[in-house]
Amino acid sequence: MIKLTDTEWKIMELLWDKGPMPTMELIRELKDSMGWAKSTAMTFLGRMTSKGSITYSLDGKSRKYFANISRDEAELEETRSFLSKIYGGNVGLMISSMLKQEALTKEDIEEIERIIKDGE
Repeated sequence: MIKLTDTEWKIMELLWDKGPMPTMELIRELKDSMGWAKSTAMTFLGRMTSKGSITYSLDGKSRKYFANISRDEAELEETRSFLSKIYGGNVGLMISSMLKQEALTKEDIEEIERIIKDGE
């Protein structure tokens, strides 16, 4: 599975939210949101294409970039990585830790209970 950096997440969110984007439109969005120069944007697009997280199709002479992995796939990988790194993959340990730190509201706990019940 492909692991995304924080910066790559921002690019992926653009592509997930707006769909396939021509190179210049994507560069313009990255300049507006991240303050990047064209060369910085092209460097990241090249790296992400090499990684396989994005791809492009040719539209005449220009490229149209699109996400090559779904948001769900990326979120699942990020969740697995976080759980593995912080809690040794143990979801129960994570919830227990959050309860001890009072990081969960009553509504959060009710939602977790509902999710578990619906998943059975």
